[in-house]
Amino acid sequence: MGSGTRSSPLPPSPLLLSLLPLLPLLLSPTVRGDCGPPPEIPNATPEVDGKTSFPQQSFVVYSCNKDYQKIPNKQDKVFCLENGQWSSPDTFCNKSCNAPTRVTFASLKMDYINSNYFPIGSTVEYECRPGYRKVTSLPGTSTCLDNLEWSTVAEFCKKRSCPNPGELQNGNIDIRTDILFGSEIYFSCNTGYKLIGVDSAFCYITGNSVEWSDPLPECAEIHCPDPPQIKNGEMQGGSEIYVYRQSVTYTCAPGFVLVGNSSIYCTLNGDQGEWSGPAPQCIGNVLYSSSYTHFLT
Repeated sequence: MGSGTRSSPLPPSPLLLSLLPLLPLLLSPTVRGDCGPPPEIPNATPEVDGKTSFPQQSFVVYSCNKDYQKIPNKQDKVFCLENGQWSSPDTFCNKSCNAPTRVTFASLKMDYINSNYFPIGSTVEYECRPGYRKVTSLPGTSTCLDNLEWSTVAEFCKKRSCPNPGELQNGNIDIRTDILFGSEIYFSCNTGYKLIGVDSAFCYITGNSVEWSDPLPECAEIHCPDPPQIKNGEMQGGSEIYVYRQSVTYTCAPGFVLVGNSSIYCTLNGDQGEWSGPAPQCIGNVLYSSSYTHFLT
């Protein structure tokens, strides 16, 4: 072969040719059979904690993005298969309203209490709470709107009314608001009377109706004890019982002078009766006694 001729290249060896199919695997960042980063799934984020390689039969769980909820009975995870590929789940996150609005007069029907997935356009039903009655002309529903807000729940339930409490003899019933479910009424007695029983009652639920928590109290007349007797005198205005503002008057026998108030009154000390002061005294009149003795002599 002359100096001006070029030598042809050597053919690749059989060993090198056999290794060529393995070259992509040797350059891959993952171990053969492992899966790489999990796939992107609409409206969901994988929980990987920074990992990029996953062994066969492992799985990755996804969480739904904000304003999205997991569709019931849909798989929210992917699995690393034996071929190093991830399984392909259906989309499992969809836009959803949060829990339905709570209202004072009604509660969700049992069918919706345990749900947390409410896609746009879904409707929930309410029923009257205990102590409320249904107003049939209004719907008891709410719908998840396009802005992921619930439509306003019409006030289709009204409070039930307790029976009229009646009248409190010698007293007063203070109805500060109304006699509907949840309201409270207060009792007081006129001056000279004391309350026997509760001082208030509230309208509460019993079975399928509402009623007052306690019966009406009584207003009992307050009595004073018997007034004291005095020596050398007498009392006028006595009676079997002595009530508020009743008075008795004292006078002295001849030859005695009244010292103190001639009359005392039945007054109040809380819910007890007492006299306005002590009874007077009858003191012997010295001048009267001397004159009477001189007249006799």
